[in-house]
Amino acid sequence: MCNSVVSTRTRTAIVTGASGGIGSAIAAMLHEEGFALTLVGRDPDKLAAVAAAISAMPGQPVHYLAGSLAEEAFLDRIVDDHAGRYGAVDLLVNNAGVAGNRAVGDITADFLDEQLAVNVRAVILLTSKCLPMLKEAVRQHKSAQVVNIASNAGKRGEATLSSYSATKFAVVGFTESLHDELSTAGIKATAICPGLVDTRMADDYRDSVGSDEMIAPGDVAEVIRMTTRVSRSCVVPEVVLLRPIEWLQPPGA
Repeated sequence: MCNSVVSTRTRTAIVTGASGGIGSAIAAMLHEEGFALTLVGRDPDKLAAVAAAISAMPGQPVHYLAGSLAEEAFLDRIVDDHAGRYGAVDLLVNNAGVAGNRAVGDITADFLDEQLAVNVRAVILLTSKCLPMLKEAVRQHKSAQVVNIASNAGKRGEATLSSYSATKFAVVGFTESLHDELSTAGIKATAICPGLVDTRMADDYRDSVGSDEMIAPGDVAEVIRMTTRVSRSCVVPEVVLLRPIEWLQPPGA
C-alpha cells in the first residue's frame, strides 16, 4: 500500500473487481495513463499481487482494499479511504460482477441475491456514495466519469444466463439514467458491454471456445482508455464488444 498524497492536478480512479482479468487490465492501463489508483476486490492476496505488479512500474500511487461489495459498510470504507487520500475521484470503474449459468427452473434465492447484490446494488450505491468526489473532480478538472462494465448479455438475453442478463440490463439502464441526470454537470457515464472475455467467468465455455477466440481483457481496457482521452465535450455512452460469431442468426432462422 502507498500512503502518498497526490496533488490536485493528478487524476485518480477507483476500480472494483481489480484482482480479476478485466479489472487488473483496466488498472494497469489507468496507471499507464497517470491515474492514482484505489483497487477493490474480495481476495487480499490477489489484490496485493496486482498492486505490486502495477507499482513496479513508474507512476502514481496504488492502494487497495479487500472486502465484499455486498456489504454497505465496505462501500463506505472505499469512499472514505479514497476521499481521505485524494479528496476527489476522476473515474469510477464499476467492474466487479458475479455470473453463473443456470436454467430458469434451477435459480435459487441465494444464487439470484448474490448477483443482484454485486451486479446491481453495489454499482448503484457506490456510484451514489462517490458522487461528492466526482463533483469535486469536476470542480478541479472540469470533468469526471463513471464507467460501468455491463455485458452483451445486457443487450440481448441469453439462455441459462437469465438472472445475469437481467442484472446487466439493469446496469445499462442505470448508466443511461446517469447520463440523463449528470452529463450536463460534467460527469460522463459509459456502459461497456463485452461478449465472452478470456477470464475465469469464461471457464464454463472452454470446452468449446479457445482462449484465442475470446475477447482479451486488454480490449476492454483499451476502450476505457479511449473514453478517458476524448474531449470534455464528447461523451461515449455505450460500447458493445462482440466476437465475430456473436449475435449471428443460425442458418435457416
